[in-house]
Amino acid sequence: MSEYGFGLAEGCDERQPVVLLLDTSQSMGRPAGNPRIDELNEALAGWFAGVRAEPRLRARVEVCLITFDSRVRVFDPGRERLVPVEEADPDRIFVPVDRMHPPRLEASGLTRMSEAVESALDLARARHRALQARQVQVRRPFLWVLTDGAPSDVNGEPMDAAALAGTARKVRLGEERGECVLQAIGVRGADLELLRVLAPKGALMLEGLPFEKILDLLFQSSDRIGAVQAADEIHVQTAHLVDQERRMRLLEEKFR
Repeated sequence: MSEYGFGLAEGCDERQPVVLLLDTSQSMGRPAGNPRIDELNEALAGWFAGVRAEPRLRARVEVCLITFDSRVRVFDPGRERLVPVEEADPDRIFVPVDRMHPPRLEASGLTRMSEAVESALDLARARHRALQARQVQVRRPFLWVLTDGAPSDVNGEPMDAAALAGTARKVRLGEERGECVLQAIGVRGADLELLRVLAPKGALMLEGLPFEKILDLLFQSSDRIGAVQAADEIHVQTAHLVDQERRMRLLEEKFR
């Protein structure tokens, strides 16, 4: 039996932790008639349903969900609510997709992305090491940031490259040590230049793609990657997959 209290699917003897870092700042409440936060809520429900339908992925992938606005919070599946990141227990917040039923997200406040990324690094590292200590085969965690804006500090002031440098160093060190892979996805007005400070090779602009398709692309890239590939190789493969998707969309639009 697994630590979760049920047997893993046959042939699935490894774990793949995934941390979703979701921007829930005020800008996600726009446009008024069709706010992005509503699209994100629908995409999360659809994406989790799709992963649950795949037995191998259902057994292998464990998910942690972090939101960032004026606060950084983590979804605690046991309590079925978002809690302050300071209360997060890595062994409680990483759960199989079967047990992850994301909350209805609301948009408000600032964009405290750097704090969210650093919290995700700490939680992912702790979970990775805990599984290794239990002699569970585990792949490096994937951290996926989805944002439509630019990071701000605790006072709401925009952060520049210098202000993000400390967080960026922690990301690079984590990737070099094989502790994580961070991919920052910008949509609809995101500051790609600043995302590239955090993730020089892992920042992508996916303007015009539905959130559920973005999640699918990220998941496809993680599922095709070898357990010991370097972070830079993973970023190249992901960029290639995204480029293929762009080409397909252009062809579809051309022949409509």
